[in-house]
Amino acid sequence: MYQMPQILYLGLFVALLGAPLLMALFRSLRFNQFSPVPRLTLWAAAGAVLVIAAANIEPWRMYFGLEWPTWQSLGLAILAVAILLVVLSAYGTLQGKFGAASPKQLELQQNLLRMPFGHRCFLVMTAAVTEEVLCRGYAVGVGQHLLGSVWLACVLSIAAFTLGHLRWGLAHLIPVFICALVITLLFTFTQNLWVCIIVHATLDGVGVFVMPAIAAGANRLARARTNA
Repeated sequence: MYQMPQILYLGLFVALLGAPLLMALFRSLRFNQFSPVPRLTLWAAAGAVLVIAAANIEPWRMYFGLEWPTWQSLGLAILAVAILLVVLSAYGTLQGKFGAASPKQLELQQNLLRMPFGHRCFLVMTAAVTEEVLCRGYAVGVGQHLLGSVWLACVLSIAAFTLGHLRWGLAHLIPVFICALVITLLFTFTQNLWVCIIVHATLDGVGVFVMPAIAAGANRLARARTNA
């Protein structure tokens, strides 16, 4: 049996825990989590695991799922987006009925609304590309060969991705877990990273551009009714 180089396990550690540890470090240094420096370190972490894989695995592109997507995989990506938008919308409706958004969620919405359009695009692309490279391409694509089980790799990837968003509050973990589960299954069945990036970018785009705009419009309408 082919023995995987030990340095690949270092890459797995970076893929699973690199992003949460980096964000925790920047929080302790009182950096704004949305500022360019913390986000650029995520690109550095994603680049590091790509270099580790490329230097030690001959078919590394296949492990990461970097082949061009097929029409079938794109169809599954569209289905995944549709399912997630319906489920997340239902969750948001239930959350609105049974309790207001958490202070951290409200703060997140306000911060997003104050950011320039270009900066928000940078945030969306950073999350979609770097988190998929780390949590799907390496943690699952390479991790299944290191751990000897695709399902163990999937469980670790979902857990790391979900807990990595703990800083936004416990209520935020439920939709994050749902997204992680669906996108991880999508990668497992398609073995294509590009479709996962597309799904991730679409969902974050809705969250960063559409939802804050809807929330701002609802607040303006409520104020107008109050002042009328």
